[in-house]
Amino acid sequence: MDERLSIQRNGEYAANSIYFPLIVERLKEEHKQMREEISEIRKLAVSLLSLEDCSMGMCKLIELQDRILSLIEELEQHSEWEEQELFPLLQSYLHPTMALSVSRSVTVLEQDHDLAKRVVQSFVDGVNAMKVPIDLTFLQVMASELMTACLILLKHFTLEEELVYPLADGILEKLA
Repeated sequence: MDERLSIQRNGEYAANSIYFPLIVERLKEEHKQMREEISEIRKLAVSLLSLEDCSMGMCKLIELQDRILSLIEELEQHSEWEEQELFPLLQSYLHPTMALSVSRSVTVLEQDHDLAKRVVQSFVDGVNAMKVPIDLTFLQVMASELMTACLILLKHFTLEEELVYPLADGILEKLA
C-alpha cells in the first residue's frame, strides 16, 4: 500500500493531518446513522407484507414515505459533502494513478445511488397515487419497492466503505 499512497509534503499537510481524521470520523458516523435508518425503514417495509388490515397499511405507507424522503434528503447532503470535501481530500493523498482509479469507482458507485433514488421515486409516486381503500396487492408492491430501494442503498454503502475505508485507514496510519 505504501507505493499507492502519496502523502503530501506541502503547506496543506499540517492542516490536512488534523482535518483528515475528522473527515473520516464524520464519514463513518454518517454512514452508521444512515445504515441504521435504512435498516429500520426496511424492517417496517417487511412488516407490511404480513399486515391483514390494509387501512393500517395505508397509514404505514405514508409514514414510510416521510421517512424515506427524509433519508434521501440526508443522503443527498451527505453525497454532496463527499463530492466536495471527502473525495478530493482523499484523492490528494493518493498517487495520481490510484486517485484516477478511485474516481472511476466512485462514479460507478453513484449509479447505485441514482438507481435507489429512481426506485424511491417509484414508491413515492405509488403512495401519492394510492386510492382508498387500498388492497393487499398494492400494499405488497409498495413494500417491495421500498425494500428494493433499501437493499440498493445498503449495497451502495457497503461498496463505498470497501473502497474508501481501507484507503482512509492507510492514510490515517501514515499521518499518525
